[in-house]
Amino acid sequence: MTDTLSLDRPRARAWTLARALQNTLWDIEEGGTPHPTTLETARLLR
Repeated sequence: MTDTLSLDRPRARAWTLARALQNTLWDIEEGGTPHPTTLETARLLR
């Protein structure tokens, strides 16, 4: 997809990982538990 959109692949990967981590922190901050899909995405991107 990054090729199709002419995006920098490492930058897109880093941005996606940062968003996954931010969403996880928001879940925890609100007293919830992190969404398993978000955790798996972060795990795969690290």
